[in-house]
Amino acid sequence: MEIRQLEYFRAIVDAGTISGAARALHMTQPPLSYQMKMLEEELQVPLFLRGTKKITLTDAGKTLYEQAGNLLMLADLTKQEVVKSGQAATLHIGITPSTVSMMSEHLLRFAKKYPQIHFDVHEGSTFTLKDQLENGMIDLTTLRTPIVLNGCETKSLSREKLLVMAVPDHPILQGQHSSVSLQELSEQPLILSHRYRKYMLAAFESAGLVCDIYFACEDARTAMTMAEKGLGIAILPESMLKLSNKLKAYDITGADLTTEILLAWRKGRMPVELQDFLKLFDEII
Repeated sequence: MEIRQLEYFRAIVDAGTISGAARALHMTQPPLSYQMKMLEEELQVPLFLRGTKKITLTDAGKTLYEQAGNLLMLADLTKQEVVKSGQAATLHIGITPSTVSMMSEHLLRFAKKYPQIHFDVHEGSTFTLKDQLENGMIDLTTLRTPIVLNGCETKSLSREKLLVMAVPDHPILQGQHSSVSLQELSEQPLILSHRYRKYMLAAFESAGLVCDIYFACEDARTAMTMAEKGLGIAILPESMLKLSNKLKAYDITGADLTTEILLAWRKGRMPVELQDFLKLFDEII
């Protein structure tokens, strides 16, 4: 009994006639009829009731139809697994703009230890990468807090301050030495990425202040660009300052404003390559 014969048998039953199956399979009828005859002779049972225009199965034929479906599905899964095992394993990794430097160093260490594993890197904002992770498009990703994840596990990589960043000639920076107060910021147009909006509003509210969120955007790099153009004052993670030579940065007094970098992956069974990646990360962090 061959896989091909089972495929033909199921096609005939599904089509209802041999002629219909022949058209679906792009074959002529005689080879199909011959294969069914050979199948019945091998099994030594009739599979079809003769004398009817539409295909009618015997009890043996009904059993074979059901079992053939299971066998064909198993054969297909086996084929997929064999093909997959013969291909190079690939880790699908998400990286936010401000964590590229950190992750590139780790990827280099990992690549030296596991040269057979390839990388498919997805760059984007925290919210974009969060969605891709939860939907199974990537294996793991760096993210920035504040963020709410569903069905994921996380590891804290680092914590850093949020700083005021603006062009050197911005009025609020004139005469300042190293910091800007929350009170002073409440009187200025602010540039934020969306993930910090609620966080900043809560910080100002706790201090009995209001703030003017003049420009909100998805990506922190956009916020930085707008600050470089002099559109307002950006509040960004300290590590982003290295991405610009046009901005000056100052501490914020009157509130403890920080952001945390997380490494996140989905709960449950993990591919071996992801386990190796996390294991190596544990050795370094």
